[in-house]
Amino acid sequence: MLVLRQGRRAGGRRIATRLFERTMLHLGFGVLSGHEEFQAACSSKGCYRQLSGFLGNDQWQNRRGKCHWPRAGNWGRLLARTACKQRNAAMSSAKGNLGLLIGLSVIVFFTNLGGPKLWDRDEPRNAGCAIEMIEAHDWVVPRFNDELRTHKPALLYWLMITAYSVFGINEFSARFFSAVLGTLTVLLTYDMGRRLFDRSTGLWAGICLATTLMFTVAARAATPDAPLIFFVALGMWVFVCFSFREDKDADSQGTTYYPAQWWQIALLYGVLGLAVLSKGPVGLVLPTAIIGMFLLIMRLPTAEPANTWWQWLLSLTRPFFPLHFLKTVWFMRPIIAVTACLCVALPWYLWVAARDFRWIEGFFLEHNLNRAVTAFEGHSGPPVYYLLAICVGFFPWSVFFSPMLLDLARQLRVESKTRAALIFCSCWVGVWLAAFSVAQTKLPSYVTPLYPGLALLLGCFVTRITSRQIEISPRWYDLTFGLTTLVGVMMTIGLAVAARIYLPGEYLVPIVGVVLVVGGILAWWWRRQSDMPKAFTAFAVMATLFVVGLFGLVAQRVSDHQAIGRLLAKIDQAAPEASLCSYGVSEASWVYYARQPVKFVPDAAEDLEREFSQGVNTIVLTTPEKLEELPESVRAQLVEVAREPYFLKNYPLIALRPSPELVEIAVRKVTEAR
Repeated sequence: MLVLRQGRRAGGRRIATRLFERTMLHLGFGVLSGHEEFQAACSSKGCYRQLSGFLGNDQWQNRRGKCHWPRAGNWGRLLARTACKQRNAAMSSAKGNLGLLIGLSVIVFFTNLGGPKLWDRDEPRNAGCAIEMIEAHDWVVPRFNDELRTHKPALLYWLMITAYSVFGINEFSARFFSAVLGTLTVLLTYDMGRRLFDRSTGLWAGICLATTLMFTVAARAATPDAPLIFFVALGMWVFVCFSFREDKDADSQGTTYYPAQWWQIALLYGVLGLAVLSKGPVGLVLPTAIIGMFLLIMRLPTAEPANTWWQWLLSLTRPFFPLHFLKTVWFMRPIIAVTACLCVALPWYLWVAARDFRWIEGFFLEHNLNRAVTAFEGHSGPPVYYLLAICVGFFPWSVFFSPMLLDLARQLRVESKTRAALIFCSCWVGVWLAAFSVAQTKLPSYVTPLYPGLALLLGCFVTRITSRQIEISPRWYDLTFGLTTLVGVMMTIGLAVAARIYLPGEYLVPIVGVVLVVGGILAWWWRRQSDMPKAFTAFAVMATLFVVGLFGLVAQRVSDHQAIGRLLAKIDQAAPEASLCSYGVSEASWVYYARQPVKFVPDAAEDLEREFSQGVNTIVLTTPEKLEELPESVRAQLVEVAREPYFLKNYPLIALRPSPELVEIAVRKVTEAR
């Protein structure tokens, strides 16, 4: 019996040795890229369970940084060391990717962040609102220019107040958290790409996102766009973490693609509650619609392929069949979702309603409902407006949209490990785009929250090209790189002409167009050498230099021509305690840089005379054209205090003060009117 047992043990070891030899031969003697590939290779031969059981996979240990597999023999220790090295290499690669994206984001978003002055009109309004909340010791009710500001909720102002307390009141502080949240959004996009696809896709997605025009604008501007984009992306990241398996080789059957635990759902919608505090109901409604659309598609039962065009059209309506739709809505556990969101967002809305209900009326009726059904402040456009806006806003990477969409359509038609991830990203882009295309008020910034999803799709496409998973026609490369070069040539010429007209002496402004020309040519040259990784690397470097040059350097040269600082300095020198008003023209930056309310008088000369009744220290800002509209008797009694060029206009901005005689006349008229 003893001999028999020893024979069985020896036979078991020989079987294990042969299994190991087969496995190692299959993988190329230790050319392992991590546990996932090892398991996939072994499971294909039906041996993984036998091997892991024999080697004591449950007893893998790491002692003082050294991998240890106590029950394994020589082959087991070899595999342990190999897998450990691959794991450490993967961790090192992940850290390198994160370091690269952090460095890239810091360069793009923080380079000369506080250099240019605040750009009219949204930046000064938001930054000035935070200042007035500080001065009033009121963190609840937003106010700007001594008036109720109903445009946006308070989260952006709280972030600015925090930055002001650390860095002081300046342009850098006003934009600081936008840059921070932009950097974090890039990292979230990378991690979503890593989880949904692979590290390479995540890396390229992060690079693409960080070097697009409109996302860079959002990350460098004192507006609520960066907080909204970040919290929407954070919500999508939470959804991906709890809904998608990291092991993409595992069988996806039975996956519900939705958080299983109530606290996971609460966390997801609690994050979206912060998005509601950033920009209103859109922070909850559209992310929920994205997730809902994804679930409506993924929960559909398998159907027969459509053989006719009308069957294909009918299949498009299947996700919206009433019973399936209602089941999916209930599956999302809406009570928990809404409760979690309200627990985060509702307290401030109730507080501001109790303090001043006009804010609730103005925000929800005027700035949400009216913007959806009417073209607010003249911001209108055709249904294809946002398609064009995205092509411009996602530049320079938008030149790859056509081949990317063709490849995406091919991938969605076949079953694959990444099909669910592609559907999710497509829903992210499609739902947000469709919703705002229907809305009447249209601005390019409204669709920037879909940019992370679009970057993931583009990152997947670039990875498939650089890893030679797909081959596309060389004509596509010639078209995309040639288009980039052509845009660079046109931009160089256009900026040179614009600088000559509006920015005299700024001869370096057109250089950003030259960057596109050189980058497009280099990428095309590497494509001719059949080295696509180097071609796309050259394109990424070009995109980085382009956005840094445009927003970090050119923006500063343009901002230097804003003369409001010089004008206010002259006013302060002539009338230190002057109060300001404007006649016929108004800019929010005047309020921010004057650090006082600036009353706007539209076009009535009587209203202007009423302002003059305040005394000779009343200064009016206007233009020569508006000045000519005043009666001759009034113009003759106005004394010019200062004159500076009006930014990007071909006429000056004038500061005037009334003479004592005009003040006396104005006081008499006001008294008689009473």
